[in-house]
Amino acid sequence: MSTPIQHSSTFAFPSLEAMDAAQALGPAGAYYQRIGHPTLRACEERLAALEEAEMGLLFPSGMAAISSAFLAHVQSGEHIVALHQTYGGTRALLEWGAERLGWTFDLVDAREPGTWERAFRANTRIFHVESPTNPTLCLVDLAHAASLAHRHRVLLTVDNTVASPLGQHPLAHGADLVMHSATKSIGGHGDLLAGAVLGAATRLEAVWRVRTVFGPVPDPGVAWQIERSLKTLPLRIAQANANALDLASRLATHPGVARVFYPGLPEHPGHEIALRQMRHGFGPLLAVEPRGGAGAAVAVVDALRVVRHAPSLGGVESLASLPARTSHIQLGEDGRRRAGIPEGLVRLSIGIEDVADLWADLDRALKLAAAVTV
Repeated sequence: MSTPIQHSSTFAFPSLEAMDAAQALGPAGAYYQRIGHPTLRACEERLAALEEAEMGLLFPSGMAAISSAFLAHVQSGEHIVALHQTYGGTRALLEWGAERLGWTFDLVDAREPGTWERAFRANTRIFHVESPTNPTLCLVDLAHAASLAHRHRVLLTVDNTVASPLGQHPLAHGADLVMHSATKSIGGHGDLLAGAVLGAATRLEAVWRVRTVFGPVPDPGVAWQIERSLKTLPLRIAQANANALDLASRLATHPGVARVFYPGLPEHPGHEIALRQMRHGFGPLLAVEPRGGAGAAVAVVDALRVVRHAPSLGGVESLASLPARTSHIQLGEDGRRRAGIPEGLVRLSIGIEDVADLWADLDRALKLAAAVTV
C-alpha cells in the first residue's frame, strides 16, 4: 500500500550488458541516483498522472525545478519574457542569469495582456507565467498566452504552484512545461522541500540532462513523503479552497479591510478566467490590504494567534506573511509597485482548520490593528 523507499544511491548488475541497459533508461532506470532512481520515478509518474503530463522530473526545491527548466531551454544571448508579478525567487533567477549566463529578459504586466506581444524578440525562447500569481492572484488566460508564445515559436512555461496539479492543468490549455514548488500544496504539511517539472518527454529530455549535469536530485525519502501526501491532496484542496472562499467573502465587507485579492470573488478582474481554468475551487491563497497601510499590516500579522506568521503556502495550517518582507522582497519597492503589490499587503495561505476559528482570529487581529493604527 506504500511505495518502498530504496535507500541505495547506486545499483549493482550481473553483467556489463545489464548495467548499460539500465543506464540507457535515464530517469526511468535504476543505475545511479543522480541519473535515475526507482523511488523518485514512482513519485514522478504519479505527479505526471495528476498533471495529465507525459513525464515528470523531481527536484529538491521549486527553484531548482524552475532553474533547470530555464537552463535547459535558454542559452547565452537568448531572451526570456516573464511577468512583473513573478515570484521573487524566479525574479532573482532571471537577474542572476542575465548577470552571469548572458541571457536577457523583459517583464510584462499580467493585468495587461494586450501589451505582452511587444516584449517578444527574434531570440526569445521562453514566456514564463504564473496563474494565479503570488501574492495578488492575477489570472493569466493560459490559452491566450500559449497562442502568443507559439506564434513566436517560444515555449510557454507555467508555475502552477498556487493552483496545484489538481486545481489546474496548464498543459490542457497549451502550456509546454509546468513547474511546481512541491513544498506547497503537493507536500502540504510543512515538512519537506521539493519541486517538479512536468510535460512532454521531448521537452523533459533537456531538463533531465540539466539535472544530471548540475545534480539537483532529491533524497528518496522526500519522494516517499510526496507520495504519502498526494493520497490526501483532494481532501486538503477541497477544504482549503472552501475555507479561502468563505474567508475572502467575509473579509471583503470587513471595515478594517481596504481590498481583498481572491479570484473566487465575482468582482475580481480574473474571475471569469478562473472559472474556465481552475478546477475544484479558486485556490488556498488570498491577500488583504488592511486599512492603515504597512503599519496596519504589521499589526495584523503580529496579532494573529491561530493563523501562524510564516513564509509558505498550501499547507494544512493557515499562514500569514508580508510579501514586501518575504516572497517579493527581491523586487524592491519599485518592482512591487510595478507588479501591483501594496507595501501593506498581508498574504494568507488558508489551511484546513475550522473556518469559524480562522474567522475569529482574523476578525480580532484586524480590529486590534485598526485600534493601534488610528
